[in-house]
Amino acid sequence: MNKALAIMAIITIALVAYAFETAQLPPATIEYKEVFYIDNQSITFITKDGYGLFTMHIKPKISSFELTIQFPEGTSYLVRYGDRDYRGTDTFKITVDKDSVPAEVYVQFQLPEELTRRIIYEGESPEIKVIGEKAPFWHAEDVIYIKYRKEEKS
Repeated sequence: MNKALAIMAIITIALVAYAFETAQLPPATIEYKEVFYIDNQSITFITKDGYGLFTMHIKPKISSFELTIQFPEGTSYLVRYGDRDYRGTDTFKITVDKDSVPAEVYVQFQLPEELTRRIIYEGESPEIKVIGEKAPFWHAEDVIYIKYRKEEKS
């Protein structure tokens, strides 16, 4: 009887550890503007010179989680978070507090010239990843594909 109990305890502990490792609950609900849902993909469009933008409305479920926006390599960005502007390249990170979330987060980016050319002429679709994360099991990841919208000639 003791062996059976020990085996059940080991299995239970392993299952609980696996559940904590694989559980992914979103730390916030994020709604996007200027991101369109087309063919089962979230898509934002760029201009011919490689500029793009979108806005986010963040509704946190928990406080003090890390928000990361990963752009394609070589991409410069401007993120307006509240009354502060953040400029940089490739990756933006900030800790989001539930009590001080701005009404709108504005994200503007410019892709490198070579990547812009590949998107426009070769149809490449690089991605932007928006990740919300806080240990032990709060995690969400949104993928936004970047495309160029060809304009119809009248």
